[in-house]
Amino acid sequence: MQYNPALDGVRALSILAVVLFHGKVPGAAGGFVGLDMFFVLSGYLITSLLAAEYRNGAIDIGRFYARRALRLYPTLLLVVAAYLGLAPVLWPAEDRWLSAALAALYVYDYALAFSHMAYTIGHTWSLGVEEKFYLLWPLVLPLLLRTRHPVGWLVSAFFAVTAWRYFVAVNWTWPQAYFSFDTRMSGILLGAIAARTRFKVSRPTLAIACVALLFLVAMPSLPTSHQIEAVTLRITLAELSAFVLVCHAAEHAGSAFLSSRPMVYVGRLSYGIYLWHFPMVLLLRDTQPLWVTLSATLAFSFTMAAICLHLVDTPLRRWRQNTWARAPGAA
Repeated sequence: MQYNPALDGVRALSILAVVLFHGKVPGAAGGFVGLDMFFVLSGYLITSLLAAEYRNGAIDIGRFYARRALRLYPTLLLVVAAYLGLAPVLWPAEDRWLSAALAALYVYDYALAFSHMAYTIGHTWSLGVEEKFYLLWPLVLPLLLRTRHPVGWLVSAFFAVTAWRYFVAVNWTWPQAYFSFDTRMSGILLGAIAARTRFKVSRPTLAIACVALLFLVAMPSLPTSHQIEAVTLRITLAELSAFVLVCHAAEHAGSAFLSSRPMVYVGRLSYGIYLWHFPMVLLLRDTQPLWVTLSATLAFSFTMAAICLHLVDTPLRRWRQNTWARAPGAA
C-alpha cells in the first residue's frame, strides 16, 4: 500500500481527543469517541492491506501476524514492564501480575466487561479489541471476498453488531457493551466497508461529519442515562462520522491540515502516546491543577512515544524489511 499521510492526521485527531478526555479537560467530556475513530481507521487500513495481498495471490497469514507482533508488542511490553516495576510504590493495592498478564495477552477488554479490575493499564482493553480483529480477519476476509456481495455482508454484520451492542447496553451492563470485542467491532467493520467501497465524500458531507465529531467530543454524557447513551447512539454517530473522515483522508492524501507535518508526526506517535499517557494522567488528574496534569501528561507521553518510535519501532521495522527481503518466504 502507498503511504497516505492524511491517515496519520486522522490518528492525531483521535489520540488528542482521548488524551484531553482522560485529562478531564473542559470541552472534551466526550473525547472517548476518539477510540471509535481508531477502530474505523484500523478496519480500513488492515482490510485495504489484506485485500491488496489477496488480489496479488494470497494472504500470507504468518507474515501478517509477525508484522503485527513486531509493530505492536515491543512498546506494549515496555509499558507493562514499567508498570510492574512502579506498581509496588505507586499502586500497591493492585494485583499487578494479573493486570500485566491481562494486558500482555490482550484480554483486558473482557476483564473490564465482566469483573472489577484495576484500571491503571486497563486502557489496553482497546488493544484487545483490535488484536482479536487482527487474529480473525486474515482468516475471514478471503472467504468474504469470494462471495458475490462482500460489501452487503459487511453492512449486514455492522448492523448486527450495532444491534447487539444496543441489546447488551439496555439489558445487561454498560461495561459489557462498551469494552467487549463482540460489541465494539462495529467500528472496525465500518472501516472495512470504507476500504471496499472507496466512498466519495462531498464537502457538505465532510463538514457535517466534522461538526458531528466536534459535538460528540464536547458534549458531556446525559446525566440520567449516560451509560446507555454513551455506548449506543453516541458510538454509532462517532463511527459514521469517522467513516466519512477516513474516506475523505483516503481520497485526499495531500489534505493541507491532515497531512501537515505536525499532524503526521503526532499520528506516528499516537500508539505510544496512547499507551504511556494513561498511567501518568491517573496519577495527576485528581490531585494537581489541570494545567499541571495536562502539561506533564503531554510531555511525558510524547517523550516516551518518540523514544519508542525512533529507538524501538523504526530499528525493528528496518530489520524486518532487510531480513524478509533476503528471505521472502520467511514469516
